[in-house]
Amino acid sequence: MAKVQLVDPVPWGWSPADRHHLESLVAAGLLAPNTDSVCPVWIAPRSETTPNLPSGYIVSLARLHKRGFGVPAGRFIRALCHHCGVELHNFAANATSQAVVFIAVCEGYLGIPVHWDLWRHLSQGELYTEFVSTGVRRPIRVVGLTLQLRGSRKDLYIPCKMTTNNSKWDRGWFYLRNDDGWLPAYTSKVLLEKTDAWSYGVSPLERQARFKVYTDALQRLAGKGLTAAIIIANFHRRRVLPLMERKLPLSQMTEDAPFEGTRMMEELLTNDVSAQQVARAVSQPRTTSRTIGGSRCTPTRGSSTW
Repeated sequence: MAKVQLVDPVPWGWSPADRHHLESLVAAGLLAPNTDSVCPVWIAPRSETTPNLPSGYIVSLARLHKRGFGVPAGRFIRALCHHCGVELHNFAANATSQAVVFIAVCEGYLGIPVHWDLWRHLSQGELYTEFVSTGVRRPIRVVGLTLQLRGSRKDLYIPCKMTTNNSKWDRGWFYLRNDDGWLPAYTSKVLLEKTDAWSYGVSPLERQARFKVYTDALQRLAGKGLTAAIIIANFHRRRVLPLMERKLPLSQMTEDAPFEGTRMMEELLTNDVSAQQVARAVSQPRTTSRTIGGSRCTPTRGSSTW
């Protein structure tokens, strides 16, 4: 295979994520409000074209929050950062969507905590770079890590084809408070190569055999029509950010469960707006407000079906 030449990434550029835009995310239940004037949760950049962070902050992207990321950052996104050796801004659009769907599958449909080894068994990381010319590619200053199902195990999971369009994903960067240093510090890291850890699976075979009870359940759920599109619609409708640390797992979100600490807002999102969120995340979602409205997304007491 011919060696690929990498050229310098495009500079950051001006961010349209001004205060008004970020407050619109707060109003939509996608970003935590600023309640501390001394150390706010988020800070909008001004006229700078390269991040100039205050101490204790990292760079986040508005679209990360639209896909299901929130603070305080949940354990799974922290584990992904550590395992893959990446920073928050290195996650591609589809990587965020794959992660939130897996969390919802585990908590809301399998009725188990997020299963790290099952994730590694089913998924792997890939490096995303832009085509420049034959034999020449450009690494991405924002994005770089994509997450996808292993080709040989796609049939063990629910239909989960995410959009591969990363266009303008780097727009809308801003400063996010890194509470307790849970996420990696910002170093403006650019991903230049895929590391071995991105492909690590689970061995030996005896450990893999333990996943059969879960993959059998996933195949039954797929057979009953469960898709990533339905899952994404449901957590948006319920105002949940799966990648955020929450008081309750999805399986315990009964009708009478308190929303504080688990849901961003008490009022449900409309089916039409939920369907719009799905269309941005899933390739050929085939999901409408009617299918969302008819899908079950609220567990009954004692049930593990979200």
